[in-house]
Amino acid sequence: MCQLPSVYDVMIAEKPKAAEKIATALGSYSRCSIDGVPVYLLRAGGSDIVIVTSAGHLFGPDTRVRGLPVTEIRWAPLWQFDPRSRHLRRFYYVLSKVVPRARSFINACDYDIEGSTIGYMIIRNFGDPHRAKRMKFSSLTPTELRKAFVNMTPLDVSNSMAGMARAELDWLWGINVSRLLIRAYTKASGRWRSLSAGRVQTPTLAEAVRRWKEINTYVPMPRFSLRATLAYGSAEVQAVPKGWAPSTRSEAIAIAEGVKKGGYMTASRYQEQVLEVRPPPPFNLTDLQEEAARIYGLSPYRTQEIAEELYLAALISYPRTNSQRLPSTLNYSEVLNALASNPRYSSLIKRLVSETGGHLQPRQGEKDDPAHPAIYPTGERPERLDRDHERVYDLVVRRFLAAFAKSAMIARRSLLLTDVDGRAWVAEGEAVVREGWLAYYSFSRPAEKELSRVPQGSRLKVQKVVLSTLWPPSRVQLSRLALLRWMEANDLGTKGTRARIIETLYRRGFLRSGRARTEVTDLGYAVYRALSAVAKELTSVELTRSFEEQLEMVAEGRATKDAVVSKAKDYISSLVGSVLSKGLDVLGTELVTISEGGKGPRCKLCSRAAGPSGLCELHEEALMKLRATLPEVARALGVGKREALAEIAKRSTTGTWVKEVAKAILSGSLDWPEDQ
Repeated sequence: MCQLPSVYDVMIAEKPKAAEKIATALGSYSRCSIDGVPVYLLRAGGSDIVIVTSAGHLFGPDTRVRGLPVTEIRWAPLWQFDPRSRHLRRFYYVLSKVVPRARSFINACDYDIEGSTIGYMIIRNFGDPHRAKRMKFSSLTPTELRKAFVNMTPLDVSNSMAGMARAELDWLWGINVSRLLIRAYTKASGRWRSLSAGRVQTPTLAEAVRRWKEINTYVPMPRFSLRATLAYGSAEVQAVPKGWAPSTRSEAIAIAEGVKKGGYMTASRYQEQVLEVRPPPPFNLTDLQEEAARIYGLSPYRTQEIAEELYLAALISYPRTNSQRLPSTLNYSEVLNALASNPRYSSLIKRLVSETGGHLQPRQGEKDDPAHPAIYPTGERPERLDRDHERVYDLVVRRFLAAFAKSAMIARRSLLLTDVDGRAWVAEGEAVVREGWLAYYSFSRPAEKELSRVPQGSRLKVQKVVLSTLWPPSRVQLSRLALLRWMEANDLGTKGTRARIIETLYRRGFLRSGRARTEVTDLGYAVYRALSAVAKELTSVELTRSFEEQLEMVAEGRATKDAVVSKAKDYISSLVGSVLSKGLDVLGTELVTISEGGKGPRCKLCSRAAGPSGLCELHEEALMKLRATLPEVARALGVGKREALAEIAKRSTTGTWVKEVAKAILSGSLDWPEDQ
């Protein structure tokens, strides 16, 4: 048990690890526990301080209303209504005992909307927001925490209201639309099934469906690539067409034979251009997630989890930031000196200091964030990191070092050539002539290729010409990272919630990871189609973005939480009422038919419900794409439609549904798409 002082100020941390870091930073402390929850006692700033901790959000919106629509919201302890939050009960108990007796209250949760909301709700339920202050910090280093304690500000109520408003809007959407889906499905099938939708989740699912359909109905158009191997003395040069390409295979064959028969190409101009490539800015969260996915294949959500754990270990600054800018108040030399004690980085830092002459001016990016700077290493020495944590930490350190380095200098060389028929060709080479920042962040180093200088007018002997038929893949991507980029580009969700929302789509069975890419499940497609049929605006970006803008206004103090939530209640009530009165049967029929096939005929190529053609709507769409594209593919290849169809059917870049349709036509199980 803990013996608390008779008079004390209480400080609320977001998580136990943060509480320990804060206590350590503020001075000598004693540690006790209540019901297994750590409590820290110390004296700082002339007052007795008691540091207690939550474990994330302790309160959330709930209701006692069972029907539809649901607009009555009450905030309650999460453990009382969410079985996944039972572990929070002991934290609630400790806070309920310690916080009410305090003289004043300090919100020392992470400085973002979530942290502001967590601390505010604890103070509002157990204390008095009028006697509360806010600590602001971007890292859990002792120096920054002490500075935050000395420079406390009034409680950031606007951020807290924005956090509450976001939670209430998400809850209103989730409970109402999810109950609609469940009721419609139950009415149509006679069975109960757990179904869900969300304010940001559903438009993201809609975008996933759009990409999924485009990828699977993709018909690749063949491209014909020519590459000539030329000899100049002992040097070998690879040349490709410059500004032109054969449109058919027969044309490509004729050109290749003509070039070989001509025997040489003439050098018309040699160019060398040295380009200055500036260093990249330090990471914000999305940049870090993209690089961790590109280099190590880590999902955005996993990268975010790791970054938050590195932050709690005081190894990096707060990761949920949009900023690409380092603060001028950060002592760069001090951080570098601390990092230099790590043998892994000591030689790099020695080189950096030598190259810059100790003049440390970081490359600052365009994006900024009023709450937190770009992600940077604190200089604290890591201990016993596993492979993924080590990788993410290493990315942050190297990107930080690169931001101070000189520009890289890349020599790009090109040799323009002309064949005997006057067609232009080009050979290209690239070399790093000054490493600059690439020495510190080698993950972006270009592949180097030699190209010797050749005098104008020189003849280069043609050794061979290779013709390749390429079947380019779809430019559309469907992955966790692709969805994250789309959400950011459309201002959906927040930097801290986007990756979690994407993971929710996987966890609820709407998306799944395939061998090559993400796939939409029948259940995910059914929910999308059902909602599109009765309330298309729920799947749109515009509606969600409109409320995102209003939430931003609440955070800035330009709108009130109650006004924004009231508007949402009016909208959701109207929508639910409309669906209940005239759209529930449509909603249920769509859900059952698409997710389970219904009672009618099945598609010839899959288990989905079939239309008059004997195909489901997805394979029907693939057939239409194939019908429109097949003549052009046949013309380019110089073959009949059946031969072209066979080529399409065996290409790995062909959309799955198109490939299935093509194989069915070739086998005779599906009618020919048009007259031969």
